[in-house]
Amino acid sequence: MQYEKAYSFLINKLEKELPSWLTYHNAEHTKNVIASAEYLAKEERIAGEELLLLRTAALFHDAGFLENHNKHEEISCKLAKKFLPGYDYNPEQVEAICQMIMATKLPQTPSTELGKYLCDADLFYLSTEKYAVTAEKIFAEFKKTGFVKTRTEWLIKQADFLSTHTYFTQTAKRDGDSQKQITLQEIKATLKTAHS
Repeated sequence: MQYEKAYSFLINKLEKELPSWLTYHNAEHTKNVIASAEYLAKEERIAGEELLLLRTAALFHDAGFLENHNKHEEISCKLAKKFLPGYDYNPEQVEAICQMIMATKLPQTPSTELGKYLCDADLFYLSTEKYAVTAEKIFAEFKKTGFVKTRTEWLIKQADFLSTHTYFTQTAKRDGDSQKQITLQEIKATLKTAHS
């Protein structure tokens, strides 16, 4: 598996070809998810081939945005199947990568251990102090696609999402659950102020 070569190829493609209105689902997000996946893997001693598969799935998980924001997970898998054999990934490895990518579709449903790591890495921003900055980027993007129309509607969706979201890995739970609760309380307070 030639991960470094696949990385150079895809990151370059994401940086050059993604539409500029993708303020969140861009090359920076992909790099952040790879970094979060590597952190979770290191904490839970995932190494060798498994780590390479996880990193590759993180690399390709939002590649579908190159073609369409709708059903991007399916398109991401299609692109993984198209490009990864050229970087010495065998059919079983590509299949494992596609399983992880499909697990990130909301609501997340990982059926493999590695899928749990990718799901948590994809939403790791929920448990960081950078949440507000990241949420702004998502809001701008969702407004552009018509997924939300107003800030209040966005805050309600975020409050619902945060109150039902659970991490799958021990490390993400340990690191993130308390920060998520703080963020949720802040959003609820903002909504309360907006209503009064």
